[in-house]
Amino acid sequence: MYVTQFPSMTKPSRASSCEVGKEASKAADENTQSWWRAASNEPGEWLEIDLKHVCDLRAVQINFADDQLDLSFPNGVTPMENGVINITKRYLDERMHVTRWLLEGSIDGEDYFVMEDKSCVDSDLSHDFVVKEEGLKARYIKCTVKELPYNQHTCISGLRVFGIGEGEHPEQVSNVQTKLLSELDLSVAWESDSALGFNVLWGFAPDKLYHSYMVFERKSVQIGALIKGQSLYVRVDAFNEVGITEGEVRCVIE
Repeated sequence: MYVTQFPSMTKPSRASSCEVGKEASKAADENTQSWWRAASNEPGEWLEIDLKHVCDLRAVQINFADDQLDLSFPNGVTPMENGVINITKRYLDERMHVTRWLLEGSIDGEDYFVMEDKSCVDSDLSHDFVVKEEGLKARYIKCTVKELPYNQHTCISGLRVFGIGEGEHPEQVSNVQTKLLSELDLSVAWESDSALGFNVLWGFAPDKLYHSYMVFERKSVQIGALIKGQSLYVRVDAFNEVGITEGEVRCVIE
């Protein structure tokens, strides 16, 4: 059984509210440097992704982000130094902070069922991972945020869904081209029409490809992490919602 990520970057998303430039789609672009930010810091802001068809889900990852935090000292605490308020003085916050949310799924986008309820937990997990080993069927995934540390605006950089896909594996990549740009730099390009993403692996032996570079949509990469004087082998794998198709190992430096 192969469990893969359903690439949410290709799926529609919506939210209860958003700020300009930080729309719901930013939580589904596989970019940790962008995120959805709710327009308010009120409890109940939500984010939803439509997988376009009912899927066999096995796990969901929720990656929260920090953005423009406006923090104040707790009541009764004033950072003083020599009788003067010093806003740069350090303060150790010993209060408990929590991250609380409700994760729901739906077949039709109207009737929802609870996938995971963490609306009353006493934990602060900014990159939580929910596993459903037995699997469940859903098309829509919705995360409603109940509480965040320091009452900040809800920001989610990734609502990532994993499961078992249906259909065919992608075809093997073709016409792989490698070019040494220097003793430490390599460019790799290839052709493919049926994959959603690619994983470029390299190493010092055909069976020791311990380094990797994953990309979506692009069909070329530039690697700047070679070891001078070492042999070099490269392989380009293609993947989609169903699984991975390994490419052929190419010798770049013997």
